[in-house]
Amino acid sequence: MAEFNNQDQKFIAFIFGGLDHGIDSIRNFGGPLIPFIMTQSGDKKELKRFVTEKYEDGIIAAENTLKSMTIKPDFALIAFDGFINWEEKKYDAIIVHAFDKTQDEGFKLCQRYIPKENEDGIEPIGNSALLGKSHHIIT
Repeated sequence: MAEFNNQDQKFIAFIFGGLDHGIDSIRNFGGPLIPFIMTQSGDKKELKRFVTEKYEDGIIAAENTLKSMTIKPDFALIAFDGFINWEEKKYDAIIVHAFDKTQDEGFKLCQRYIPKENEDGIEPIGNSALLGKSHHIIT
């Protein structure tokens, strides 16, 4: 079983880059975040967004895209807008499911955010958090 704290630092940086990109994408105008995948093979990174009529369909399309890749990237993640419960309170959050092709499991992380007061946009609150393991979809 993969332990998050023992992961390659390049993979960790990739994951936090995905969380940061998600937050930055809605920082000035608010959400929801358009679901996206980010992949990295060697030093080459790619990003693809999934605009769909129903929000959930974008997440499903992102998963299907990763599953159907014939050449698997070194790292991949799916990022989307969701909710988490934290200390008995519901929060909006950017959620990331991240995968390293050398691992047998992925990881779920999140970054909570709140609307800015008296202006458009959002601001992250607290630290990003590890939510647990995720079923691996790029092996």
